Amino acid sequence: MKLSSKLTIIAGVFAVSASVVVACGSSSDSGGANPGGGASAGAGGGGGSGADGGGGMITPDGGGGYIDVGTGNDVVSEGFDPDAACAASTVSATLTPANILFLIDRTGSMNCNAPPTQTSANCNNNPTKVNPNEPSKWEITRDALSQAIQGLEASNPLPSVGIMYFNSDDFCGIPSQPNVEVGPLNGNASNDPKLNALQLSLNGVVPKGETPIIGSTMSAFQYMHSHEADFTGNRFVVLLTDGAETCDTRPGSKEFLIQKAGEAANLVNIRTFVLGAPGSEEERGFLSAIAHAGGTASSPTCDHDLTSPNGNCHMDMTLPGMDFADQLQKNLEAISSVALSCEFDVPKPAPGQPPVDPTKVNVKYSSGSTSEYIPQDNTVACDDPNNQGWQYDSTQTKILLCGQVCDKVKSDPHASISIELGCQTQVVPK
Repeated sequence: MKLSSKLTIIAGVFAVSASVVVACGSSSDSGGANPGGGASAGAGGGGGSGADGGGGMITPDGGGGYIDVGTGNDVVSEGFDPDAACAASTVSATLTPANILFLIDRTGSMNCNAPPTQTSANCNNNPTKVNPNEPSKWEITRDALSQAIQGLEASNPLPSVGIMYFNSDDFCGIPSQPNVEVGPLNGNASNDPKLNALQLSLNGVVPKGETPIIGSTMSAFQYMHSHEADFTGNRFVVLLTDGAETCDTRPGSKEFLIQKAGEAANLVNIRTFVLGAPGSEEERGFLSAIAHAGGTASSPTCDHDLTSPNGNCHMDMTLPGMDFADQLQKNLEAISSVALSCEFDVPKPAPGQPPVDPTKVNVKYSSGSTSEYIPQDNTVACDDPNNQGWQYDSTQTKILLCGQVCDKVKSDPHASISIELGCQTQVVPK
C-alpha cells in the first residue's frame, strides 16, 4: 500500500473516533496535573491541539486538560447524590492493564557500534561495525528489549506485548501488521508462548535498509486503534530509532504525524514513548515533538519545537558521555514503570448526573481486614519516592498512586482499591 493511501486511512480512523468524544470531569485548583517531570506525567501533551484537516479535533475541555473517550472500561457511579452533605458512594477499582507495541528501528545503521567506539558520522558513511569485538547498536537493543519484556512477566496485572519493525522490506517498506501481534503474557517466564515468540523474532532480525519513521508510526497507531476491542486498559506505542526519516520527505509529513500522535493520545488513549538512539541527533526536535504530542513528555516545560536542535521531551540517548546500553536499559525500565503504573479511572457520573467533583474524591486501600485512606499528595512529583499519596493525571480522568504507595499496592496480593465520591478529598498539606 502506498504511504499516501495509508495516511488517508488513518486520518479517517481518527475522524470517526473524534465523533464519539465525551466530556469528562471539570478542573479544580486542588486537583491539578502532575507537577513533576519525567514520563510519569503520562497523559497530556498539547502538541496536537487545533483543527485537523483530515478530520477530528483535539479540543481543550475548558479546564486545562483535554476531552477524553477513556479506555473502554469506564466506571459509572450509581446512586451518587452530589447535593448530599457527605453521602459518599463507593466504586471498586482495579489496576489498569497495559498493552504495549514496541516499534523498533531495524535499519542498516543499527549494524554500527555505539559511541564512543563509532561516531554517528562514521556510521552514516559506512554502516558496519568498526570494532567487530564490540556489540552493534542492534545487538544492544535486542538484548535490552529481551530483558525488559522478560521483566514484564512479574507484573500485576500482566500486560499484553507485541513488536513491529521498520522497515519491512530492506528499503522503505512500511509494516502493515506487527511482526508479533500484541497479546498477553502468562506470567511464567520459563514457559510463555508469547515471550518465546517475541524473543525468537528479536533473534531473527538482520538490520538493513532505510528509515520510514512517519509511515511506520502511523501504521502502529492504526493497528492499536483498529484492535481496540481486543485490548483492555491503556495502549502504548514505544518508538525506538537511531536515525532521521529517510523515506517520506514531503512537506508537512512530520507535522501530520505529530498532529496524529496528539490525537492518538488525547482522543483514543494511545500514548507514544520515543527513544532516540545514537544516530538520531539531527532529529531531536522531531522526536521530542512526537513524545510531547504523544502524552509522554519528559517535563511540562521541555523543548518540543519541531526544528529545535535541543528537543528534550523524548528519551534522548545521544548526549555526550552517555552509555547507550545503560541508558536504554534505564529508559525501558522507566517506560515499564509508567505503562504498568498504579492507574485507575475516575468514576463517570450516571446519565443525566453532573460531573464528578474532583475535590470530593477519596481513595481507600484495603488488605484483608485492614483499610486506610490514601491522601492526595501534590507536594512532590508522582514518581518521587517521597510521595505519600495519589495524584490526578493532567486530564483529571485518571487517578495515579504515587511513590512507595504504588509499590506497596502492587506488591500486595490481597490489595483492593475503592474510590469514594462525595466527601472532601483528604490531602497532604503543602
